[in-house]
Amino acid sequence: MSVELNKKIVLDACRCIDDRDFTALFDLMADNGTWTYPIRSDRFRDGGRKNKAGARATLEGFLGGFAEFSFVVRSVTAENDRVAVEATAHGVGPGDAEYTNNPLLMFRLEDGQLAEVTEALDPFEVLAYVEQLADRQ
Repeated sequence: MSVELNKKIVLDACRCIDDRDFTALFDLMADNGTWTYPIRSDRFRDGGRKNKAGARATLEGFLGGFAEFSFVVRSVTAENDRVAVEATAHGVGPGDAEYTNNPLLMFRLEDGQLAEVTEALDPFEVLAYVEQLADRQ
């Protein structure tokens, strides 16, 4: 695949994240694809490498709770089968709970599909959001 086609596939994936269209997002992923949060899973529940089904469950579970959500791409860098995206994620809800993070997603593509996604983010922003939810209970 060309670099430009790989960038297009990744930007399509980012639009799916912004729209929370998980069916379309995971249609772009290879059946044996992985999504990794390079954070210790014994310290952060979503840390580690997940297969396609596990990644979908993680994203649906976290992003599905927001009344409002946006995922805005700030920059894209591509070379060969690799595409890196800097983004800003922002969500509100339930209630006035608010989440903001600046993830860096690194994609590796094979045969026009997402083969590996590695998402680096600030886990303390996630925990701060989760704490807001716990305070409401």
